[in-house]
Amino acid sequence: MTEAVLPMPDWVAPVLALVGVALTAGGGVLGALITAKVQGRATEVAASQAEKSNEQKMIDQLQEELAGYRQRSDDRMTAQDVRMTALESDNKELRAQRDTYRDYAHVLRSHIYDQLPPPPPPWPDGAPR
Repeated sequence: MTEAVLPMPDWVAPVLALVGVALTAGGGVLGALITAKVQGRATEVAASQAEKSNEQKMIDQLQEELAGYRQRSDDRMTAQDVRMTALESDNKELRAQRDTYRDYAHVLRSHIYDQLPPPPPPWPDGAPR
């Protein structure tokens, strides 16, 4: 059995051609819109990355400044520690001298109280005159 092929009306071929042209044009317009959207997004991303790099530069700059402030603070603290250690050492020495002078003053007072004649008791060893 053979199948019969129905003849195609005359208006179908031009309509199919017109639909093909319309689809092609629509695809081109749609492609242009998609391309424009993608390029716009790419521009936004590039601007965002440039902005982020500017932000990162600012962050880096602030971190460098902070590191400098910390270093100067550490240097000041070290200098203060050195000065404090020197002051404590001087204070200890001065207290020892004061105690030596006080002890000698008591020795002299006792010498006078006992009404002993000159010469006074000998000057203490290590005490500056």
